[in-house]
Amino acid sequence: MSGNLLESTILPGELIEEILVRVPASSLVKFKIVCKSWNALISSSKFAKKQLHRSTSDPTRIRPRLACLGLDDKIRFYSVQSFFKNPSASAFTEDACFQNDDELRIFGSCNGLLCIGLRKGKFMCRAPRRCKFIRLWNPCTGSVSDWLKIEQDGCVYGFGYDHVHDKYKFLDCYWKHGHKVHIFGSNSCTTINQDLPFEQPWEWTGKFVNGTLNWAARPQGKFSKWDILSFDLANENFCQISLPNRNDSDDDLFPVLGVWRDSLSVCFNENESRLVLWVMKEFGVQESWTKLVTISSDHKVFSISDARFCSDLAAFFCPRSHDSISSFKLVMLRASSLEPPQYEDIYDIYPGYRHVYHESLVSPCHLGLPSFLYGSTIH
Repeated sequence: MSGNLLESTILPGELIEEILVRVPASSLVKFKIVCKSWNALISSSKFAKKQLHRSTSDPTRIRPRLACLGLDDKIRFYSVQSFFKNPSASAFTEDACFQNDDELRIFGSCNGLLCIGLRKGKFMCRAPRRCKFIRLWNPCTGSVSDWLKIEQDGCVYGFGYDHVHDKYKFLDCYWKHGHKVHIFGSNSCTTINQDLPFEQPWEWTGKFVNGTLNWAARPQGKFSKWDILSFDLANENFCQISLPNRNDSDDDLFPVLGVWRDSLSVCFNENESRLVLWVMKEFGVQESWTKLVTISSDHKVFSISDARFCSDLAAFFCPRSHDSISSFKLVMLRASSLEPPQYEDIYDIYPGYRHVYHESLVSPCHLGLPSFLYGSTIH
């Protein structure tokens, strides 16, 4: 079929657009071949933003995916919701698997875009391999940008969206020599020399929420205390946020940050027997911390290596032993009912190389970046 369906006498173009904006992004990618006018509409930056806003404002419309970089350097994609539809399954249903010719790592996700880096060099202590280049990739549309040279210095970083200036930014933190902010689409980089009275965070990737990147970190000289180090992507400065008041709990426990329904959250492993999830309902307001749920387990919880949250679901990755590298017990929790969690074993995934992303039509070309199709699309 060809022609301009937006100008069809059957339905007004505005009504067609209002119908299409309610369709999942993966289906809209297929609809681009219907006609030239649909292709132009669905490919536009304005429509992509409208569809993203519509889909993320309604949790029932979100189709979260878990992107995992495996020990075999393959990026595997899983449907999070499919697990709850079939909780008896031995593992997630694998949507797709991409083999990479290069050594990649996933730096983060935001608005349907994955920020991936090209790794160089060898491991130094616990630090990830330094990356010389980064790019943006939308697995739903298959659109990917050219490599952006960054000369990564630090091993703490974050990727997110500055809604004030409508820019996607990558933060590279290097504790001793300042911090760099790379802006996609402008080929610019700013250096921040703000002195941080914190020890370097143990978690590499900052959690993106409300226009900020966040890490759990210890203030210098206070090894039994934890706070949140937060970076504002618009103002490009750091500030300190306090964790929940837990008077009856051990402050020495390692807190794991996440994002729960667009709110900053933190999970504690208490007595190696239960996970306690807190949510900050109003960002930056200490009094808004609320204990959401306590998850008890018959299995010993050695630690929480990672926590990945989306609008209605939470995934906690708990190593099966103290020295486990690639074998994890996966704890899944649904927010709508806070029902007893599901447990599954998963293997062969690098610690910290897991990222939840939501399908969208946002393309690197919308940011002024040269882009092309990479691999295939995820549906």
